[in-house]
Amino acid sequence: MKVLLPPEVRAQFYNRLLAQYSGYFGRVAASRSHLEQMTRDNLDEQRSCEQIDAFEKAIGCSIAGMRLLEVGSGIGLTVATARKFYGAQAFGIEPGDEEYEGTLKVSWDILAAAGLDKASIQHGVGEAIPHPDCSFDLVFSSNVLEHVDNPPKVIAEIIRVLKPGGYAQIVVPNYGSWWEGHYGIIWLPHLPAMLGKLYVRAIGRDPQFIDTLQLVTRGKLERWVAPHKDRLDIMGWGVETWKHAFAVLGSPSIRRLAVSRAF
Repeated sequence: MKVLLPPEVRAQFYNRLLAQYSGYFGRVAASRSHLEQMTRDNLDEQRSCEQIDAFEKAIGCSIAGMRLLEVGSGIGLTVATARKFYGAQAFGIEPGDEEYEGTLKVSWDILAAAGLDKASIQHGVGEAIPHPDCSFDLVFSSNVLEHVDNPPKVIAEIIRVLKPGGYAQIVVPNYGSWWEGHYGIIWLPHLPAMLGKLYVRAIGRDPQFIDTLQLVTRGKLERWVAPHKDRLDIMGWGVETWKHAFAVLGSPSIRRLAVSRAF
């Protein structure tokens, strides 16, 4: 098993993240144990390895030596893992505003703890990726698109920074499914945001968080990708990933969209 952070270092980050998540998700998460599980999941190096393994399987080759960008790199664990264990030239962007400032700082500290240059991750948003055209072989994004202001713009930016023949993989909760992972509750597929707010208020939870979410479905993804169809090959809409997530990760809400830019 690959180990990026020694146990005592991981414990320090666990306490730091749990305090941060308790402040931000305290009125959203189902319980204290839900918050603790979120924290463990975000510090789980094996999950980062599984994500990279799934990406390699989807594209049919190793990412070693490739330039990879993670859009919304969170605490930086996947960027660090890709660099340390997979030989990728991995980079990340993460917002540095008030909501995400703590996360960006944690990512820099995790890179440092892993013996990596913190400049691998920089402040940035998906709507304005701070990199030139055609500068990455691979772009990866996990559980980010539902939090951005303008999903079509983020997709356009991902395509812009991909090299011809490059691959992008976007993992996003599917609001056409029966689960909402932030609240940890059963969800009616395609429930509109207004009714969703009434629903979570009725079960005693904070409805304001719904306003921060893009309720992404496959239909919406198809519409957002459609303007770029002459430049893309859609490799899949995530059915196999859904099966894997349901069987292994216990999270049936994930869909994975893998796209490749045409030559």
